[in-house]
Amino acid sequence: MKGMLFGGCSFTWGQGLYFYSDLPNLYNPKSIFTFSAHKVTSAQIKFKNTLYYPRLVANHFNTFEIVKDLNGGCEDETFDFFKNVFQSKIDIVSSTNTYTYDDFDYIIIQLSAILRNKFNFTINNNQFSSLLTTDNSNVLEYMRINNYTFDDCYEQFLDQQYERLKNELMFYENKGIKIKIMLWFDDLLSRMETDSFFKNKLITLNYDDKIFNTVLELGDSYKEMYIISDPYFKNKKFNDYHPSKLLHRIIANGIIDSIENDLK
Repeated sequence: MKGMLFGGCSFTWGQGLYFYSDLPNLYNPKSIFTFSAHKVTSAQIKFKNTLYYPRLVANHFNTFEIVKDLNGGCEDETFDFFKNVFQSKIDIVSSTNTYTYDDFDYIIIQLSAILRNKFNFTINNNQFSSLLTTDNSNVLEYMRINNYTFDDCYEQFLDQQYERLKNELMFYENKGIKIKIMLWFDDLLSRMETDSFFKNKLITLNYDDKIFNTVLELGDSYKEMYIISDPYFKNKKFNDYHPSKLLHRIIANGIIDSIENDLK
């Protein structure tokens, strides 16, 4: 097996997994929405990399994983990251080296919260690209002049994200890299399920003899799926609403099972 390139947000980066270590200076944020990069040590990052699902999958196939160094993100950032892996060295690339398409057998992409990406629209022949929110003056003007509701714009946005995702992944598939996709939310699931391009690409998660299509669906069903409610931490609660050590293992198993099905 050649290398594996992983894209995603803080779920893929492995935020919070350092809490399972015995390392000193573990910073417990005041809010589940807080992340302070300067308070996470190099040792803690090295530790969390032993538990995050990209390493678990790569270890299973006796290969290496490439994940961006910076925490967080969305598909806009993920596809920029992919391009820079193959083109040039910038801050988010984790090596001074660049890679060729032939270095990788798989791209595994985790779709993040979809509204983190930018919505593209036109007003009076002027192109705009911004977050789709109701407090954005350009979005409101676009809705007004076209007599669109926010839901109308959201459906356009979903269509854009779906087409962009497909086109981007087709590019890498045409380079000989196989694709696997994991969903945090189900925003695009109905579109993808009816498109033959995505057949055998979607990762499902198996736990307690049940099959889940998204991380959210599984995570909201069992308290042990999130760090903040993981019974592993008997004497201390960490304010981190990211996947637990167990959930990373389940995600890894889902990816491994899907790839091994390709190899049969």
